Amino acid sequence: MTRGPYAALIDWFARNAVAANLLMVILLAGGIYSVFTIKKEMFPRIETNFVTVNVPFLGGTPADVEEGVVIKIEEAIQDIEGIKEIYSEARRGNGNVRIEVMPEYELADVMDQVKNRVDAIPSFPENTEKPVISRSEFQQQVVFVSVFGDVDERTLKEYAKQVRNEIVTLPGVTRAEILGARPYEISIEVSEFTLQGYGLTLSDVATAVRRGSLDLSAGAIRSESGDILLRTKGQAYVGRDFEEIVVRTNPDGTRLLLKDIARINDGFIDQDSYSEFNGKPSISIQVMSVGNQSELDISRTVHDYVERKAVGLPGDVQVAAWADASYYLKGRLDMMIKNMIMGAFLVFLTLALFLRLKLAFWVMVGLPIAFLGAFFLMPMLDVTINMLSLFGFILVLGIVVDDAIVIGESAYTNMRAKGHSVDNIVEGVHKVAVPATFGVLTTIAAFMPILLVTGVSGQFFAAIGWIVILCLAFSLVESKLILPAHLAHMKIKHYEKDTHNVFIRFQRFFSEGLHHFIDDVYSPMLARALRRRYLTLSIFVALLILSIGLLAGGILRFVFFPDVTADFLQVELEMNEGTPSSETHRALQRIQAGLWEVDSQVSADQGVESGAVVSAVLSFAQSDVSGRLIAELVKENDDVITGPEVLRRWREAVGEMPGVKTLGFEGAAGPDGGPSISLQLMGSNIEQLARAAKDLENRIRGYEGVYDVRKSYERGTPEIKLNIKPEAESLGLTLSDLARQVRAGFYGEEVQRVQRGQDEVKVMVRFPSDERDSVGYLENMRIRTPDGGRVPFHAVAEVELAESPTTIRRFDRERAVRISGEVDKENYEPGKITADILGKELPEVLSRYPGIRHRLSGASQSQQEVTHDLIKGAMFALFMIYALMAIPLRSYTQPLIIMSVIPFGTIGALVGHWIVGIPVSMMSFFGIIALAGVVVNDSLILVDFVNRERKLGVPLAQAVNDAARKRFRAILLTSLTTFFGLIPIVLETSLQAQIVIPMATSLAFGILFATVITLFLIPSLYLILDDFGKWWREAWSHVLPARVRRPRPHAQAPQQARDRSTETPPA
Repeated sequence: MTRGPYAALIDWFARNAVAANLLMVILLAGGIYSVFTIKKEMFPRIETNFVTVNVPFLGGTPADVEEGVVIKIEEAIQDIEGIKEIYSEARRGNGNVRIEVMPEYELADVMDQVKNRVDAIPSFPENTEKPVISRSEFQQQVVFVSVFGDVDERTLKEYAKQVRNEIVTLPGVTRAEILGARPYEISIEVSEFTLQGYGLTLSDVATAVRRGSLDLSAGAIRSESGDILLRTKGQAYVGRDFEEIVVRTNPDGTRLLLKDIARINDGFIDQDSYSEFNGKPSISIQVMSVGNQSELDISRTVHDYVERKAVGLPGDVQVAAWADASYYLKGRLDMMIKNMIMGAFLVFLTLALFLRLKLAFWVMVGLPIAFLGAFFLMPMLDVTINMLSLFGFILVLGIVVDDAIVIGESAYTNMRAKGHSVDNIVEGVHKVAVPATFGVLTTIAAFMPILLVTGVSGQFFAAIGWIVILCLAFSLVESKLILPAHLAHMKIKHYEKDTHNVFIRFQRFFSEGLHHFIDDVYSPMLARALRRRYLTLSIFVALLILSIGLLAGGILRFVFFPDVTADFLQVELEMNEGTPSSETHRALQRIQAGLWEVDSQVSADQGVESGAVVSAVLSFAQSDVSGRLIAELVKENDDVITGPEVLRRWREAVGEMPGVKTLGFEGAAGPDGGPSISLQLMGSNIEQLARAAKDLENRIRGYEGVYDVRKSYERGTPEIKLNIKPEAESLGLTLSDLARQVRAGFYGEEVQRVQRGQDEVKVMVRFPSDERDSVGYLENMRIRTPDGGRVPFHAVAEVELAESPTTIRRFDRERAVRISGEVDKENYEPGKITADILGKELPEVLSRYPGIRHRLSGASQSQQEVTHDLIKGAMFALFMIYALMAIPLRSYTQPLIIMSVIPFGTIGALVGHWIVGIPVSMMSFFGIIALAGVVVNDSLILVDFVNRERKLGVPLAQAVNDAARKRFRAILLTSLTTFFGLIPIVLETSLQAQIVIPMATSLAFGILFATVITLFLIPSLYLILDDFGKWWREAWSHVLPARVRRPRPHAQAPQQARDRSTETPPA
């Protein structure tokens, strides 16, 4: 019989053990090399498709920034091809435009176009700095190093700079950023009264400083002996250098120096500082990994450095390394590897019970070959070792041996029947090679949708899809090209019936028990199920409806993005605009005190003084009205108190605080996409937009389980608008002159920037702080006219009190307000609340405020996008599964029988969630889609077996019964290996594994229930399809004349066999 190229390849490898072993060695060696060299990280790297344009506008109000910077950039770039959305933000002193690029466009190309357009804008206001255009890069925080102690700020900063500089010179470390340190600034403060006394203005002083502090190249003298360079060297670098600058030389020869009229403060920028580590003043360094740098290596290097450095520091300065992500990374990797080993052991145990030990061993060898083969190719696909990729290995643990089980079992059965020879092994392999291969391909197709999800979620979970697909591809290689050679050369030891080998006796007892179960229990039950096949189908349909009822009735909760406990707790604080910095610092201290209160309560319960919960706390102010707090909990402490419980108690301990705009407690990691509820309102009228946002905010606050509701629009800070009087124009003054002089006095005039070591230090000329802290000082100010005269401010200008928004947000060139809120996911479903808001509350709000549009944002938008991608992916997977079954079965209808089990597989998945006690989430859907490919495998082989029997002339009912009985062991074995491979991770209690448990639950319990479907429903459906075929032919027989009727299929079978095929099988 002529064989195809696929069969010939299997045959050649089975007979050439050297080729098979060399292939195995190449895969093992390549995989082992990759294991040691591949990057290990906590979560996959996420590359965002955003381009950011940032333009500092010194001293500009949000309205000025919007008009002068943001709108100009938006208009310049709005027609660039490839831009999906434009988000803009105008804050005090800064404009930011964020451009989202469509996934199908090259980010670098769009970024180049954006850069060219922005550079071509001719008319930015004069106080703007050069636009900075960048793309968002992924960087992983590895460890914090805090320098702290009761010393002055300058000493602390210099030590922190020294530590940071030494850290970036360590091998393998390239990025470390300083947190909580104010930039240096030289402030030259001149009183208005002093200026009036000397007949000077701030502009005169600024000009004198510019002229007196500079280095200037003066060319070169070309002499016979060579060139001699000329330069003036007068640049002032520190405060005392500036003191000697001459402001004016009087007619009598005396000089007025800067120190005579000004107070020169060589210190920090004009903003209060706050940064504490465990209650002591601190400056911290955040060490990050970039590219393929190893977090484990960076952590080890930094810890060694900190230990050495701590010895050489003075007694009042300390240094500590904390918040070490690599500790948790190592813990996660160990936890995943432990579950993998446990799963592999359970798979082997299951195999050993059903198969001969040698056969079980060779089937199990497929596991390391498939895994190391996947490792071999991981670097080429840019997949790293992380929690998600390791979960992929656990997921595929039991599935990867299914192919080898089917091949091995078929070869072994054939060998037992016909004797041990290469020909008999190859014949056994060929019996199931095609359906087994297509079965693996259907599983690969079912995991494809994970790779089709776009955005952050897609990148986050893609590692699972790649690992499963690689492992299954290599399992095909192993089971078809390597395993047959091993089975052909396997030495079989025959044991007598009365052997004393305990394991063989137990295995025989188990095997005989299984045969009795098939003959005495399963076979009669199947016969009854086939006799009442329509009742069988009805029972399964009823179970499907009941399982969907679990979800629809609220017994099972649906949370699309469940919270994943992070290793560090964070609090983001934002006070109302205009709040004094001292109030912000007090609020940060109160939040810190709340955490220590929780610590003391739990410590008391544990019988210790303190430190039972909190390991380290860093709190620092980010601006006058915002701050951040990062807390690391005591390691390995989940049995005492969990992270979410600490967060809940901490929130209660802090309570309500006056003057706080937003207070966000965060303890989650993963691709949650932002707040659980997030809506954006857009329109041209900001006042109407603000009213609509307030109305919607109040309605959202009314929902139970919703907390931390906030909106992005605030009426904001009091603003003084300066209007020029007509009298000023007669003096030659313009609004520009007025604005420039007022700005110089109150914000300051930047004279120059001095490079002092690594620091770029601004030199500012301004009024003293006590002369710019009230409106009264504006009235006292003297304005200089073009002819050199000076007039009081109130004579040429008048003030108008108004309000300015703190931040102006825009979306796609329209003003926008974002309303967001968090949901208690332990008790409520964010999806249901969001749907209720969109269906009931939002239409009412929009009807009251015409001209306002809405869109989803944050997690709500992410959920919508991922759902859309999942539906597309599921449709693609179903079509691929259908095609991959239709080809080997050579039938259009039989794949539909097999695919009809897919919805029934969800019964097990949903019931599994109910048993384990977890909500259904996005990962559950990944599992259910993947389940579609796994559940059809056994059914495919079963139907293929029935078709073979029928070709040999066996009656239909008998063929179905025989196929189910003969394939029972293989079906049960493949299902149990998958289930037991996943059970350790399903039962994992550590909080960090919670992100992957829903997918494992869907697969494990789905596959268990799918076994029952394959063994009872598929045979019933096969007969039901035949019933429909008969009914269809009978119906046509009445329509078509006899001579046109086509002959029945399987014509080669005897007429008696065709007649008997309709008989009911014996009970």
